Amino acid sequence: MNLIAYKSNALIEASYKLTLQEQRILLICIGKLNPLAENPDKTFQLTANEFYSAFPDMGRKHAERHLKEAVDRLWDRTISISWKSNKEEIRWIQRKAKYFDGEGKLEISFSDYIMPYLTQLTQQFTAIAVKNVSALKRTYSIRIYELLMQFKKTGDRLISVDDFRSMLGLEDKYSEFRALNQLVLKPAVKELNEKSDLIVSVDTVKNGRTVVALHFQFKEDKQIKMAI
Repeated sequence: MNLIAYKSNALIEASYKLTLQEQRILLICIGKLNPLAENPDKTFQLTANEFYSAFPDMGRKHAERHLKEAVDRLWDRTISISWKSNKEEIRWIQRKAKYFDGEGKLEISFSDYIMPYLTQLTQQFTAIAVKNVSALKRTYSIRIYELLMQFKKTGDRLISVDDFRSMLGLEDKYSEFRALNQLVLKPAVKELNEKSDLIVSVDTVKNGRTVVALHFQFKEDKQIKMAI
């Protein structure tokens, strides 16, 4: 299953929180969408077997449990998104996801409000190959991967610390940069270097003694990509 998930850049930079398994489920379902379709189907089914095939590190026996757990949570997840001077809060899914007991399968319908950020994408979008994030186990690693891939052409991205917190939904956590660095940034960059197709380095930009921005530099590593 060689899925590519296409997201508008406005969605990549939106503020939201998702667990690792929720991110994985959404990536697979987004990967099933046709990003150029005018009237795409927005309802998708995902089986435990498909889920395990895309993310084998979870173990086959856990795939069904992870799908079940995500059913209730996904309904509550919202995204704060800014686009064309508009700011709105929208849901990922239109109605509560359904789980089919005994069949090991989940059905979700993307919300009408999220669809413009996932389809009819001709410019200002980012493509994420699901296989390149399949080994990542940290929630923030996938988010940082997406933020970097938005700047794939240059391999260089500067993000203010405030924007970084907002995008990762961390406004109320790790108020000191030292904590953010030790618990979020360093572990995520380490994991990206070990388990994704990117080689990433990050430097801090300071105003006096205060860290105000993060300067990421990255490049693709074909060897790691082939190993995954």
